[in-house]
Amino acid sequence: MKKTLVFADGIVAKIFIQKIITQYFSNNAYAIVCKDATILPEQIPNSIQTYCFDYTSAFRLESLCSRDIQDVFIVIEDPKERFVLYELIRGFNAKVRIVLYNNHEFTTHTTEGNNNVVMLREDLHLKDMVDTNLVVIDSEHLVANRLTQRLANVPLIPRGFGLEQGELMEIAIPPGSIFAYRHIGSIQQKKWRIVGIYRRAEFILATHTLVLQPNDVMLVAGDNVVLSEVYRSAKSDIGQFPAPFGKDIFLYVDPTRLSVQAILDDIQDALFLHTHIKSDTLHIIVLNPSNFALLESIRSHQAPKVHIHFVYDNTDFCAQIASDHKKRPGLIMVNHELFISRKNRQALHKTNTPVLKTGYKRLKEVQKSFLIVDEGLQKGENIASVMFDISKQLNITARFYNFNPDSEYQRTLLNNIENLAKIFSQQPEITYSNSYNPILFLQRSHDVYLQFVPFDSSLTTIRFLTLGSMDPKKLSLGLDTNPQIFIPY
Repeated sequence: MKKTLVFADGIVAKIFIQKIITQYFSNNAYAIVCKDATILPEQIPNSIQTYCFDYTSAFRLESLCSRDIQDVFIVIEDPKERFVLYELIRGFNAKVRIVLYNNHEFTTHTTEGNNNVVMLREDLHLKDMVDTNLVVIDSEHLVANRLTQRLANVPLIPRGFGLEQGELMEIAIPPGSIFAYRHIGSIQQKKWRIVGIYRRAEFILATHTLVLQPNDVMLVAGDNVVLSEVYRSAKSDIGQFPAPFGKDIFLYVDPTRLSVQAILDDIQDALFLHTHIKSDTLHIIVLNPSNFALLESIRSHQAPKVHIHFVYDNTDFCAQIASDHKKRPGLIMVNHELFISRKNRQALHKTNTPVLKTGYKRLKEVQKSFLIVDEGLQKGENIASVMFDISKQLNITARFYNFNPDSEYQRTLLNNIENLAKIFSQQPEITYSNSYNPILFLQRSHDVYLQFVPFDSSLTTIRFLTLGSMDPKKLSLGLDTNPQIFIPY
């Protein structure tokens, strides 16, 4: 049987040994080595071997570091002894896993014939990086983590499980959260997942159709940085877009493809949106700059929260999108002349980020948001939630056009939309009609709308193939008067 070798000294080691002997002695074969036998309990099971000698002696240590040792625990208070013992064990066995307790006391280590003095903390951090079989348990971090968990409004992160970096988290859903009354399948989950929920002392595994309720506690897993953003989104007040997609707005303009007036109009739209929603920074990316007068005009908008980027190396639009996607934009803005390209639409779709296509009408003229509710609208709550969020921030009315009022699915969806409206304190307008085409309605309306369109893969097909389609999403591609925002599923 493989053995676990424990080197023990000090109060932490004494408690550790007590737990092994009283609770876990039958799980493994143990050998405990100490200098002072007083840290050992009076009653020790026969299955546990104990030794009392100077463990920094290579002669005495060699016989214990045999091949049947699976794990080595170094729980010693003296940092200099820890370092010496680690070096000795690693010399005898290069691959055995070593778990080292580190209380971060500073000491020095001087090698023979070398006057350089090295701080132990630096040595241990170096070993932790280059020795893949070394696990360092830092006492300060353990205490700090326990204290942090007692703070108000911080996520609960399991310790002693997984990577212990926050890849698992419990997030409570307060009343008024944007997660409340949402189907789990309708929530954007990029680089994270809802595993289940705790509701009234019961754990429920997550399904796409499970509806989250206020006071539920979500058990989530994923990238620790993303989960921190999800936590803030769940806890913060409504009206947080572009969160949880990201924090910044990215506007792309290309003087070789667009007129000067179109570029200036798009910049004004981006500046208007940046000042009215909770974006952190507006990035204006100018591809293939050539008109110096235009460049000076664009450069005049440079500000602490407005960054101008000139790309001079003839970078392709799709390549630039792919490169900037690593920065996790919350919203991408492009002119309808750039969006018309199938290749560009495919690149935008791959980002899984909301895309605002500017139109001939300006954003500051928008009076209402608009969404067509039809049988093809799946996971519609995700779209509706973003729509209510933006509508609230822009102080405009949300309007839904139900093109098939007899559908049972759409009645359920509209009921969920009405619940969302209550969270956002919105009074949506809902039009029911199965005879009047919503595309014709938009074309003939005198109101300026910000249209919300589900952004699925069907919108990356060649544009002329959409002309004979009955799908409102595809038909919406031909509408360039009103600005449109394409929301990924």
